[in-house]
Amino acid sequence: MSGEGPRYTVEELAAKVGMSPRNIRAHQTRSLLGPPIRRGRTAYYDDSHVRRLEAIKALQRQGYNLVAIEAILGVRAPEPVGEALQHLLQRLDREQPGLVHALARHGVLVRGDDGSVQMLRVRLMRSALGLNRAGVHAVPSLQVLSEVLDRLRLIAEDLVRSTSQRLVSATPSLRAGPTGTWDELDVRADALAISMIGLLTEAFRVALENFGTTAMPDLIAECAGGGQLYLTGSATIDNG
Repeated sequence: MSGEGPRYTVEELAAKVGMSPRNIRAHQTRSLLGPPIRRGRTAYYDDSHVRRLEAIKALQRQGYNLVAIEAILGVRAPEPVGEALQHLLQRLDREQPGLVHALARHGVLVRGDDGSVQMLRVRLMRSALGLNRAGVHAVPSLQVLSEVLDRLRLIAEDLVRSTSQRLVSATPSLRAGPTGTWDELDVRADALAISMIGLLTEAFRVALENFGTTAMPDLIAECAGGGQLYLTGSATIDNG
């Protein structure tokens, strides 16, 4: 931090950028925001932190989630992919730029410094492209993935909020409010968030497995009978 220019405590920084101190500390934990400089027991931020937080907020307003923002700002490195997937990304970029942008907003893809499209969520992309085994081409698969992520985003927000409230109300030590330092509270909140995400992920997997495997044959027959079944479509891009 430069010795010149204004300095801000975390509360002053939060007021200046319109963000809670908790969110500022969370961005530090994710390495989206650089650490402050401590003077005694007080941590100070400067205008470089203000600019960084404003950039994060601007990207969030454009619909990017934190995973995508991490990649855009150089915090998260894209996962390596094989030659076939890289070739597919190049073709998607040329022929389906809108789809690439939609998936980038969810942190599935990101555009690198050289302008190329890269994957952040290789396992998710492989799952979508795995629909090829049922005759579904790449573009319809990825369009469905984008639509599912749009729908799940709202569901996830509701589930996280309601589940968090339920967990806090059932845990007296959490319900009592902060009793230690902010760092201790952040560690505890992060541990709770990770555990809750694991719970919701596995619960959703079980719910899908319980319903999907038994219902899919009837759903396919119903759609096919109504002339609504489009497995292969006329996409110009396939998995090959």
